[in-house]
Amino acid sequence: MSIKNFTEHRLFPALACALVLFLGCNPSGQKDIRDYYFPLKKLTEGEVYEYRPIGQDSLSPAYWYYRSFLQDEGIYLTGTYYEYDLNPLQLVREELVSNGMLLQDLFLYVPDSTGRQKRIAAEVLVGNVFPFSVSDSSGIFLYKVRFDFPNETGNTTTLIKNRRYVGDTTYTVQGNSYDAVRFEVRELVEDNSVTEGSIEPRFDGEEIYAKGIGLVYYRKNLGAQSIAYELADRYPMEQLEQKAAERLKTTD
Repeated sequence: MSIKNFTEHRLFPALACALVLFLGCNPSGQKDIRDYYFPLKKLTEGEVYEYRPIGQDSLSPAYWYYRSFLQDEGIYLTGTYYEYDLNPLQLVREELVSNGMLLQDLFLYVPDSTGRQKRIAAEVLVGNVFPFSVSDSSGIFLYKVRFDFPNETGNTTTLIKNRRYVGDTTYTVQGNSYDAVRFEVRELVEDNSVTEGSIEPRFDGEEIYAKGIGLVYYRKNLGAQSIAYELADRYPMEQLEQKAAERLKTTD
């Protein structure tokens, strides 16, 4: 399974989104947006963010379980992506630094030829995740990771994302309006195979982060098709496990 297919069908979302070229200080003209990222102090017990597709009922919800760890050696945020069956599909671990969030680890969970999940680790080439200060002139923020897929001889896939802060907005979540910031996203997938050559599909999209919440909306344009998800609910992991158990009962 290539990263191209994974990004198209799994929407390589939320928190795989990342930024680079952090500014080391907050001079005049910079907007401080650290409060628009996920609230680390409130996520020590963990919380599920349920994202639902907009206008496409055939797509399943996306579930991200976020949990922060406030440790002596540092402050970290983990995010695990699930769908209905609660099998993990993606795991990220980020570290809080003075001027943003840094990606430490990224794993994909993909089925092998027997249907069992295998964990594929990314090589983090540019590990910055989210800047704490931006301006209209802050330019492009870069994110870059690479995967080697053992079941596909010679297959190496690199995911590159460019993000650009485009301004402030507001966004409504569960009936409440929040201050928010918008990012334009451009994505390139370099998929290199010894047998099939190289392909480089390109996508663009948008992300919105709400103050005190984090990512509340993301959209990806896949050629003629556009897929968008928005935050619909937040709740403890036990509630998601209960939902999964109820679905299993209905399918028995």
